[in-house]
Amino acid sequence: MAVSSEESILTQWRAIVICLIAAMGAFQFGYDTSYFSGILVMDAFVEHYGTMDAATGVKVVTSSRQSLVTSIINVGEFVGAMSAFWVGQKIGLRGGLLLACIVVVIGTTLQVSDTALGLLIAGRLVLGYAVGLISNFVPLYLADCAPARVRGAIVFMYQFNIGIGLILGVCVDYATKERTDTGAFRIPMAVQYIFPIVLSSGLLLFCPESPRWLAANNRIEECEKALQRLKGPEADVQKDMETIVHTLHQESLAGEGSSWVGILRSSVELRKAYLGCALQALQQGTGINFITGYGPYFFTVIGIENPFIIQVTLYVVGIPVMWVSQYGIEKLGRRISLMLSGLPMAAALMIMAGVGLNLQEANPSLSASRTVVAMVFLYMIFFSVGWGPTVWVVCSEIATGRNRNKLMTLYTSVNWFFTWLVSFVFPYLFNADAANLQTKVGFIYGSLTVAAVAWVFFLLPEPAGRSLEEIDYLFESRVPARKFATTKVNLPNADDSQLPKSTVLADVEHKN
Repeated sequence: MAVSSEESILTQWRAIVICLIAAMGAFQFGYDTSYFSGILVMDAFVEHYGTMDAATGVKVVTSSRQSLVTSIINVGEFVGAMSAFWVGQKIGLRGGLLLACIVVVIGTTLQVSDTALGLLIAGRLVLGYAVGLISNFVPLYLADCAPARVRGAIVFMYQFNIGIGLILGVCVDYATKERTDTGAFRIPMAVQYIFPIVLSSGLLLFCPESPRWLAANNRIEECEKALQRLKGPEADVQKDMETIVHTLHQESLAGEGSSWVGILRSSVELRKAYLGCALQALQQGTGINFITGYGPYFFTVIGIENPFIIQVTLYVVGIPVMWVSQYGIEKLGRRISLMLSGLPMAAALMIMAGVGLNLQEANPSLSASRTVVAMVFLYMIFFSVGWGPTVWVVCSEIATGRNRNKLMTLYTSVNWFFTWLVSFVFPYLFNADAANLQTKVGFIYGSLTVAAVAWVFFLLPEPAGRSLEEIDYLFESRVPARKFATTKVNLPNADDSQLPKSTVLADVEHKN
């Protein structure tokens, strides 16, 4: 939503409050990511969902079952992310969030209604679909409705709320972990009723549909009402209406020929798709999901006391680092940020793996356990500085041109697919009834992180400091990745807009 220069932030308080309400959807995202990793180590959960180990005579959750119940949610998230494009077109961004709230209630009910394994799996699959929708619609709604002068800060609240949700999930687990009945794991599951009730109430009572979506669907009168809800009933929204309609018209012209098949047929669009998808895959290849998806379980297996406290502290440390990362991303650029954070991440994983070899001896030392924890903290800090936020920044920048929305849907879907892959494979690599690598998984993730840094150095373009139009022209002119930062672009002015593309691209000059 555009904000004219004479308008102060104070006059935009309605829009800011509405955006903060919508941003609460991220709590569900973060909470669901963390709470399940904690219940995996609860005795009550193992008693109901485990199987008897013939060798030890005690119940355990096997690698195959742990892999299934943990990673199945990512399958739902993948489907939700893939379908968000069509859901948003049909019922809007606000409508999509309300649908997600309904789906969260259904998924939570399936999980808490009984302790049958099938219901647990079905509930997590349904919940995943809702999270996939939320991960698409909340950032888009914030970008559409936030005042321009604070849009960056408002959109960043989405990431911040995810972090708060992560902390809340572990805290609820810690509060119930000593229970011996099913309440130990059912209460953390049932807490998820709170988020959709609060979010849907806020959406229905205060939040309008996205004005851009309404205008795009020729609901002009409703668009005007939505703008007045955001800016106040006495505000003159005619200029904003004209701006939105004009922007949509320009995007419509630029989007002619947009299609999924067109991405595959165009080498330029295919390059954008490859870069974004590779970034998302490499981000998950660094191993972040073994911390967010299995953190308390990981710390318990290697003999750490108070794994829940360690996990909470891990998430708390990451939040201020995320704010610091905003400075580094802009000051150093995207490529440098990824490389400078990736190398210490790889080193921390390798050291964790090497020191962890001592933990598999008959009498492991306490110092070795503490060193492993310290390396996980270092890894998390540098991930939060670079590979966590920067990947999403780069993806939003390289998804330019007529297929922008489709490319972003593709990137998000690939992220969820590889999140599932890491979650699914980890128990088979880590657990004693499978490969029994334990902390040696750090050698695998560390090597993949080194490969990710090398890929960034050779193949990733530097989009920092460029407008989306400049980035698009650089792609269209097939500028090599290493020359993106040193290439001067003379964009056409309004009078040049009718020139053939070949003429426009002739204005791209390379610096000596």
